[in-house]
Amino acid sequence: MNAVPVSLGYPYGGFAESHGLLRDEGDHLVLEYQLQDAFIGALKSEVRQARIPRDLLVSVTMKRTWLGLGAELVIQASQMEQVADVPGMTQGRLALGIARRDRPAAEKFVTDLRLLGPAAAKSTRFDTSLE
Repeated sequence: MNAVPVSLGYPYGGFAESHGLLRDEGDHLVLEYQLQDAFIGALKSEVRQARIPRDLLVSVTMKRTWLGLGAELVIQASQMEQVADVPGMTQGRLALGIARRDRPAAEKFVTDLRLLGPAAAKSTRFDTSLE
């Protein structure tokens, strides 16, 4: 199971920050995250969880930001309900910040999703039927 540390940004007008862990559990992507105050970091919320069924995923991609210096893992869901409470969600889209040291794990995460996703399975079935 591949897991990637992520940043969900600064909700509540910058008075809080949010960090989490994204992992693939086969039929779901699971995002666990926690909010904490942006000043000292002493006040923390309980750990929250968003479970996104794989059949609701439209895309999972890596995107460069800030002139190529930063990176985001972008998840687009076909329904907003599964990610409605996640900080920073807009129109079913989550842009999760990736630290430089975690980029290789994030790239592997995206690659593994593509290999094991429904589109890959369909193309494999199609290829074997032609032989």
